[in-house]
Amino acid sequence: MSIESRTKFLHTKEINVSNNESDQTSQPPFKMPRAPPHVYSCFVINRTQHPIECMVHYDGRPGEDKFNEDIHVTISANDEKFFPRCLFQPDLPDSYCKWVKIVTHIKVKKHDGKVLEVYYPFDHVYCPIRNWEFHVCDEGDILSKPPTRPANLLKYEGLDEYER
Repeated sequence: MSIESRTKFLHTKEINVSNNESDQTSQPPFKMPRAPPHVYSCFVINRTQHPIECMVHYDGRPGEDKFNEDIHVTISANDEKFFPRCLFQPDLPDSYCKWVKIVTHIKVKKHDGKVLEVYYPFDHVYCPIRNWEFHVCDEGDILSKPPTRPANLLKYEGLDEYER
């Protein structure tokens, strides 16, 4: 190999190396994706002077309706109802894990027939959480509020030894 061809070869190598280095430095740094704002369990608190009809919708596996669930209750005046975390196993008998359903819709019908609804993503929820609170008042919409009681009191309620 002649000196000219060697110099040309080495010069080409340097250009390729420097191009690869600039490609690597131009990429933005990796950022961890945010945790989803999922609500796993909640309280619906009736702050009115009349009973309300309440429906809480849980979504199971995305893209499938067979694991979705609606719970309908009547909540007395100045009372509350706890909607616990719901678990399911989608691929029985081959499944080895359980999934958690996500609260995605709350619908309330007041005594005067007015219907209030809130949908996922809920206001002020920024990460997965249990025991979120939804307040229904005489005036205005359903308020989405952080838990006001310790989550650990309800954390293990109704779970078997494998779910804790």
